[in-house]
Amino acid sequence: MLSAITSPKVSIIISTYNGAKYIAETIESIRSQTYQNWELIIIDDGSDDNTVEIIAGIKEERMLVYMAGRIGINGRVKNIGVSKASGELIAFLDHDDLWAPSKLEKQVAALQQYPMAGFCLTGGYNFKKPGEPVEHFYKQNGGMKYGNIFIPLFRSEVAGFSQALMLRKECIAVAGPFKEIQSFSDVDFIISLSRHFKAIVLYESLVYRRIHDENYSYSNWEKSNYEGIEIIESYKKFLPSKVASDALFRLYINFGEQYLQHAASGKAINNFFRAWKNKPLSAVPLKKTAKAILYLFKK
Repeated sequence: MLSAITSPKVSIIISTYNGAKYIAETIESIRSQTYQNWELIIIDDGSDDNTVEIIAGIKEERMLVYMAGRIGINGRVKNIGVSKASGELIAFLDHDDLWAPSKLEKQVAALQQYPMAGFCLTGGYNFKKPGEPVEHFYKQNGGMKYGNIFIPLFRSEVAGFSQALMLRKECIAVAGPFKEIQSFSDVDFIISLSRHFKAIVLYESLVYRRIHDENYSYSNWEKSNYEGIEIIESYKKFLPSKVASDALFRLYINFGEQYLQHAASGKAINNFFRAWKNKPLSAVPLKKTAKAILYLFKK
């Protein structure tokens, strides 16, 4: 529960590694928030560019910087940030992404309106050039949802981006911290929150994810897919069988498509076969497999 004060402090955590190109713009999007009771905790993950120098040049008394040395595990770096947070609420932002000015204000208001909700997510979009959306998180850009989103997360009805997340700090004692054995632990963290707490989803686009060649998730797409499969398998016992099989089906199809894009037809076919095993009545895996075989003959 939030305290009786009307403006609880929000601890914003940025984990950064070689973020010199974008981090000043990211910090400015935080300083431009209409909600101003926040602290910014930046954990530098051993940057070897001039990230730290750029941060040092920004005069902001609410900003704290910690040098973690090179860790390279997203969850561990975020957990360090959480351990240093003094706010009742916690939010996360990547060093290359941006927030709409009203993002914090609207999430704080939502959590005050729904005191039984443990966390809040917002809509947003991917972009390459600021202000030019490439792909939105949701088809709708307004309204909200309140309730249990555990199953909807596995149905891909809710976007599990940490940049869109605000949670009550007290929830971590129940749901647990970020996993430190996975490189991509954000989705698992949000799923764990959803198992224990109700959520608010604000569909308005308040988060802007920058897409570029240096994105960690894009350069490690294969590992992220394997870890996605592990996450679904680990939660299978809590899911209706159809929800689990449908989630695995979608992931294997996407995984296979990515292998095709990287000219790895054999691995693509293997994933399409795994998709078919989860949904044997679907013709999609067969069509995808035929496409992969044709690609092999064209080589």
